[in-house]
Amino acid sequence: MEKRSVRTTPEDATVRERPGWEGLRVWWLVSREMTGATGIVFNVTEFPAGKVHEIHRHPNCEEALYILKGSGLHLSEDEPVRQSEGDVVFIERGEWHGFMNDTEEPTTVIAVFGGVGSYQEAGYEVLEGSDSG
Repeated sequence: MEKRSVRTTPEDATVRERPGWEGLRVWWLVSREMTGATGIVFNVTEFPAGKVHEIHRHPNCEEALYILKGSGLHLSEDEPVRQSEGDVVFIERGEWHGFMNDTEEPTTVIAVFGGVGSYQEAGYEVLEGSDSG
């Protein structure tokens, strides 16, 4: 058993500068690198007001995105869907998705990636022509 927390784990400061992730605060809490996990990745992400994570997909895993605090828009190839505190969306392997905090308050989400031990294993492809902001 290994206990991990956003209080004791430094955020991934490199994320803030990556295209499509600008301004987000991400804590990778469970992964192969962090804990030796082989089939799950878990992160907590804070979206400041007005921030967007571009529309993308993970060809090698499925994902669940849970809103811990706040609200925002779940993005896809179709119309955005409002997600609020306590809501979870299940994202199938290879499904296009993203998230936008369209509010004036920070939004905190939990992302769980199944079937992989690292975010790199999940794969990451950006939807060409998508406007994330």
